[in-house]
Amino acid sequence: MKKILYYTDLMPFLTDSSKAISKVRKNFEIFNENRDKIGLVWHPYSRTEEFLELNKSDCIEEYRRLKEEYRERNLGELDEDSDGHNLAESCDAYYGDYSDITYFFTESNKPVMIQNFDVQ
Repeated sequence: MKKILYYTDLMPFLTDSSKAISKVRKNFEIFNENRDKIGLVWHPYSRTEEFLELNKSDCIEEYRRLKEEYRERNLGELDEDSDGHNLAESCDAYYGDYSDITYFFTESNKPVMIQNFDVQ
């Protein structure tokens, strides 16, 4: 089974929250449909909730529901603490928003795919 790191950054939630929530939820469903072949590790930006609150974002409660659903449905591992280097070592590929973590995957010659929120 391949282990995929799914990273979500803060900016899409601040830029177009409904589109970001929809995209993440859709990705969870796709990964869940393929859970017999793919192990998912969701690594959201560590300060997402903090910055959504500071910016009085209209999606803070929906974001919290996403995290709770992810846990309750046991869709994969929720990693909020690991650094990029360790994640690149423990996962087979990267999918998600561009971040410094992509560098570690590229250096390890592992596949990197950047998500596009405009493609639902």
